[in-house]
Amino acid sequence: MDSRWRAEGEGRAIRGRLAGAALVWLVFSCGVAVMGLEMSASRLIAPYFGSTLSVWTSLIGLVLIFLTAGYYLGGAVADRHPSRSLLGMLVMLAGAVTIVVPLASKWVLEAAWSLTPRVGLLASSLVGTFALFCIPMLLLGCVCPFTMKLSIHDLGRTGRSSARIYAISALGSVVGTFLPALVMIDRWGVRRSIMAFGLLLLAAGLLFAARPRLLPLISVGLLILVPLPPMLSAEGVIAQQESSYNYLQVVEKEDARLLIVDWGAFSYYSPGSFRTHQYFDYLLLAPLLRSQPPGQWLRDVLIVGLGSGTVAKQISQAYGPLPIDGVEIDPAIVGLGRRYFDMTEPNLRVHVTDGRAFLGSCGQQYDWVVIDAYQGSDIPFHLITREFFQQVRESMRPDGVVAVNIAWWDPDAPELLARVAATVRAVFPSVYTITGISRRSGAVLLAGSEDTSCDHLLANANALAHHGLVEIAQEVRQAGPPDIRPAQAQGRPFTDDRAPIERIADRYYRQLRQRRHTAEWEAVSLAE
Repeated sequence: MDSRWRAEGEGRAIRGRLAGAALVWLVFSCGVAVMGLEMSASRLIAPYFGSTLSVWTSLIGLVLIFLTAGYYLGGAVADRHPSRSLLGMLVMLAGAVTIVVPLASKWVLEAAWSLTPRVGLLASSLVGTFALFCIPMLLLGCVCPFTMKLSIHDLGRTGRSSARIYAISALGSVVGTFLPALVMIDRWGVRRSIMAFGLLLLAAGLLFAARPRLLPLISVGLLILVPLPPMLSAEGVIAQQESSYNYLQVVEKEDARLLIVDWGAFSYYSPGSFRTHQYFDYLLLAPLLRSQPPGQWLRDVLIVGLGSGTVAKQISQAYGPLPIDGVEIDPAIVGLGRRYFDMTEPNLRVHVTDGRAFLGSCGQQYDWVVIDAYQGSDIPFHLITREFFQQVRESMRPDGVVAVNIAWWDPDAPELLARVAATVRAVFPSVYTITGISRRSGAVLLAGSEDTSCDHLLANANALAHHGLVEIAQEVRQAGPPDIRPAQAQGRPFTDDRAPIERIADRYYRQLRQRRHTAEWEAVSLAE
């Protein structure tokens, strides 16, 4: 009899230890999933809304709201039904919904983006984030208070038990913060990564509930094998890739290839052609503004925002094989450039790092700096401030020139260009803008020392005797768009302390909505 009781006691002890281990794994897995989903969500919504402060605000704020509601709901449910099976079911439901999120994300985010002209960037990103992540985050918020209810048996040890649960959850959150950026997204893509977090929750919930009859639920995880549609729709896609920074597509149109970064074209390549008939062409004019021909002083070039090498290729063709340092933060873009855009110039050295970090550590000076790192309204604020352009000038020789692509510009909403011009003018004495390239291609800003002038463009272009460069210079000097003129700087310069890019974008979208509304009203009036 004693041996039988001893065996039963040992069995209960083993089951208790297994139950405790399952609880620890559940709490840890949910901590991993909370931060893993938050970090992955930022990349999921970036192709539509960018990764601006507004987008991060909506994401972090909503996640905190979901978790807060989950904490309250989890505590209330645990007091009424303190059941391991119920908690396991809640976690499994969170996992199942998480696996479905990437399958629905394309349509949900497209619908949310369509609201932007009406409600602004912040509100539309809030709608998309809410629709996709409300249910899983709310359910994950229930876990900590529920597990506390189940694990606290001795009121004298309440503090230790609750601290243990929070510590395990926090440790899981640390792991979930690093996993997407360092491992998962590069290898699996952001949507497969989100599905993997869903599978983790399914397994943890099933292990915790210890109900064999629930095993069929794990089959939901097979959705991770379902082919996923492109995150963004585009015709002629020949390659696509998700990196830690961007969603990338290589698109072939007639005899040209475009690199689409999230939702904007970032590089252009047409074998045998020099001209792109986009903003890239007009960045090439900066050295022609000086009184001396480029052949007498131009020795090297720095490109911040290399992309897949469009500007580097044009510079090599027009100005010769100058040493070019190209800085690109996304290694996946460099890989696509090598493979699909013939980015193999022997005079090009590629540096995979942040542009400002490179300027702070390169210890070198250049004659010409090209800034091509802005994409639509998604502009890295630290690459548009007065302090950044001061770093640019310190990395240039005294009479060097700089060319900046202002990718997002509308003649009916010129605020961004005017503010960037004011910022650059705070550092460079001579600033020019080229506008009228096209609505989609944006504007270009050129700057340099006091001896730069539009009057030198044609003479210097003719001295180089490159037909394509002469053609571009003639375009901007003749009457009609595109036009080059001294910059109209208005407003405060952007600074590291204050660079409200998101507010300018929101004002633009509201103006766009107002113009559409006015156009519709005028159309109705004419019809009547």
